[in-house]
Amino acid sequence: MTEVPRTLSRKALAWGSVVLVLGLSAATAIVLSGGPSGAGAADHLDAPGLTPPGGDVRLDLTDIYAFRSRPGRTVLVMNVNGFTKPGKQARFATGVPNVRSTKRVSYNFRIDNNGDAEPDVVLSARFGKPTRRGVQKLKLRRNGRLLVSGRTSRFGRVKVYKNRRKRVRVFAGMRDDPFFFDLDGFLDILSKDPGKSFIGCKSKRKDKFAGTNVSSIVVELKSSLLRRRGGTIGVEATTNKGRSQVDRMGRPAIATVFIPNNPFEAKGSEPSLKNTYNHGKPSSDQARFRGEVVDSLQTLFSLNDSSGDDTSDDAAKISGLADTLLPDLLTYDTRSSKGFLNGRRLRNDVIDAELNLITEGAVTTDCVDRNDRSFRRTFPYLARPHR
Repeated sequence: MTEVPRTLSRKALAWGSVVLVLGLSAATAIVLSGGPSGAGAADHLDAPGLTPPGGDVRLDLTDIYAFRSRPGRTVLVMNVNGFTKPGKQARFATGVPNVRSTKRVSYNFRIDNNGDAEPDVVLSARFGKPTRRGVQKLKLRRNGRLLVSGRTSRFGRVKVYKNRRKRVRVFAGMRDDPFFFDLDGFLDILSKDPGKSFIGCKSKRKDKFAGTNVSSIVVELKSSLLRRRGGTIGVEATTNKGRSQVDRMGRPAIATVFIPNNPFEAKGSEPSLKNTYNHGKPSSDQARFRGEVVDSLQTLFSLNDSSGDDTSDDAAKISGLADTLLPDLLTYDTRSSKGFLNGRRLRNDVIDAELNLITEGAVTTDCVDRNDRSFRRTFPYLARPHR
């Protein structure tokens, strides 16, 4: 943990740190493993140096969602291959060559249903080698047992595979990126020009993620296959090479905002914790990362000081918020149709909700309130990809 130098503007440091840790540099372009190029976002490219965890965009989780489609039914969504260009058929990873062998890649929904932040149910998807058209075999397992066999969908198509006895259906393929956010306004947060910064914005702003695609894995199943007693579960997604975890994600932007490349330190004086976090597990979050979260919240809360805020209760609020944010699991009551912070629905404006929360109301909106394409009302719910 690091004390912010008093000779510097706390407000400038606060937003400078967030921009740095989010890696939201529109000028940064990376091409890795034959995948798409892009810049950091909700959870995009969240390894040190604006790189994807494991050096492979196919293993880089961009977003996860959990919501109730109808009573007794839960939808889980995991996205990778962020910033895929229109018309491009990106692939899921199959295996990553190692010194001695090829490690099989898996995409996992890990569900805690007894409150100990450890996985009790694991839905694991694996993919085969792609055909010339990019179609891959798909196998979805629940706690190691085969649940559904199928294939990925060709670009723009929706092919659904089912386990009728257990009432499970699965889709994997290209979809429109459902994340929406004014990236340029965020980068210009300190600008005095109201046309650039979204502080105080009142008119609709540009969604930087409009027109880009992702690779999606969507599972809809009976909620009873996820929960134990009661209805509340904790959801995270991971990508793995063999037994080695490459990336993880629970709530949006937790890893990117609160596990920084230590922007308050001189360059190189303290190692980044991003890979440590990506390789970690929720049950250890409080012990290992609470200090980082508290430090970031103290700085972000200071944005509200100039408005005459009574700071005497900040410490208690920050402590309570840190306990809410960690462990990094997307908490979701399967009995409720409410959205974020109860799970996360596709339409939820999570950036507005989180900015308002972590700045104590100093920033309430980025003036981008919806996705660039309308979501489907039917499975797999995400909008069609851009051509």
